[in-house]
Amino acid sequence: MIIHNPRHPNGAGVLRASRDDDRSGRGTPYIQPKIGLALSGGGARGLAHVGVLQVLEENKIPITAIAGTSMGAYVGAVYAAGLGGPELEKLAREIKDRRTLMSLLDWVVPPSSGLIRGDKIRKHLERTLGTRTFADLKLPLLIIATDLDTLDAHIFDSGLVTEAVHASAAIPGICTPVCLNGRRFTDGGAAEPLPVSVLRERFNLNAVIAVNVLPTAEDIARCRDASFTTLKKRPGLIPRLLNPINLMAYGNVMDTFRRALMCAQVRLVEKEGRRADVLIHPFDCGSTWFDFEHFDRYIATGRRAAEAALPAIRALLSNPNPTDHETALHHSSVGCLAA
Repeated sequence: MIIHNPRHPNGAGVLRASRDDDRSGRGTPYIQPKIGLALSGGGARGLAHVGVLQVLEENKIPITAIAGTSMGAYVGAVYAAGLGGPELEKLAREIKDRRTLMSLLDWVVPPSSGLIRGDKIRKHLERTLGTRTFADLKLPLLIIATDLDTLDAHIFDSGLVTEAVHASAAIPGICTPVCLNGRRFTDGGAAEPLPVSVLRERFNLNAVIAVNVLPTAEDIARCRDASFTTLKKRPGLIPRLLNPINLMAYGNVMDTFRRALMCAQVRLVEKEGRRADVLIHPFDCGSTWFDFEHFDRYIATGRRAAEAALPAIRALLSNPNPTDHETALHHSSVGCLAA
């Protein structure tokens, strides 16, 4: 199969996949392409990955391998373990309100290395994955974390899956670094927020579908500050009184750190998105990385974006032997919805 993408640095992919029945109607064997799926980080926004995976599954889009960062690693790991779209949504619905989320946070006192350890979140994932290793998964999986000592992306492809997800999702400044085999890891989004290149380099793929739930530069300009605020603002005297000691409030230290990190992520995501054959971008204004209780909104956003991208995805499957130069790149976005 040849997929030409004028924005792809190599111009085209020319790899072959497994043979199947003739679907072209031209008497030539159908060759099903090998398609990889790259899932970005993004905290609660990553629940949109669930909606995307549901649409891919419902439309029988075959996925050969997955690479995920942070929340993309979490969702990707569960899917690679064999859980389908309905099971993913059931897991998302477990965080039904802010109180449930708070019960999963293990606070660090004093908070010198981070605000939470993340052990409770890892144990929550262990309820689903248990002691599965990468070798136990039904699909090949790469999980990306950031090595704090080498200042580079680290690719997990062996060992316990839950430990790798824990390392990949350790939000800088919020979660304490995860120590594994004498090395310190933090959120993979700091080094590789959308792991398209990693996926291409590790696997013999015809095409890559990338799902980016992080805001682009255009989203931030269009949504203004809504992309950093909660869906429901908390009025009243107490929130205003707590604002000076709320590290994540506007203008405070974690808000400043998060925005600075986003500067780098926006550019990294744009670069990696250019290497994808199909780029799906579920994003809406007013979404934040911690409002997991709005799972319905995120899953629906992911579904709409994936459905809009289906024509381009089907093009990867229906024409394995094109005779002319085709552009497969498709940017699917639901735009910025009102909060």
